[in-house]
Amino acid sequence: MKRQAFIVWFTIFIVWAFYRAYYILPESLDEFIVKPLIFAVPVIFLVWIWENKPLKSLGLWFNARGLVIDIYIGVVLGILLAVEGLMANYLKYGRFSFGPIEALFLAGGIGSFLAINLATSISEEILGRGFLYNRLFKASKQQLASAIVASFLFTLIHLPIMFTRLHLTGNALIFYPLSIFTMGMVNSYLFTLRGNLVLPILIHTFWNMTISLYL
Repeated sequence: MKRQAFIVWFTIFIVWAFYRAYYILPESLDEFIVKPLIFAVPVIFLVWIWENKPLKSLGLWFNARGLVIDIYIGVVLGILLAVEGLMANYLKYGRFSFGPIEALFLAGGIGSFLAINLATSISEEILGRGFLYNRLFKASKQQLASAIVASFLFTLIHLPIMFTRLHLTGNALIFYPLSIFTMGMVNSYLFTLRGNLVLPILIHTFWNMTISLYL
């Protein structure tokens, strides 16, 4: 099971790195079409069609009562992650600069901005937590080790965007990966705690919006 998880991740990483290196499409196409096709579809096909397992095994389910709790926790932890974004902003610009807030308007308004970041979070959480971390944890029964490995691989898959779109330099090159790794660790434990991807997706969305606005 672990070997299969690594093979799937490595294949997706290579395809995604190649795409990032040679193609620059509008962000909406990236997040609504390309990323789901590369990140989520292969995983869903493997689990649902090839292995004949329910999508619930990827954490793709929720109940109404738990959803309220997930939203509350997501907002609280999302605020904490926003502080990380502010720190990254300060490290990059040497001061707090809110010029990047125009990203909100470039995305077509707050509705489109939220939708893009939500779509990003869904695809990445299906791969990072629902599949990779979940499989490593089930195979090894070691939560900390599984969370560390999955979060590290999740961070690696973000390396192409650091140099193709964000163009990070200096301290931001260190803080940005550390922030991604931290979010991966938090979401791994929350996925185990809640049993589904709702809360990790909410926190990931909040984090994405923070990075978009402040980096």
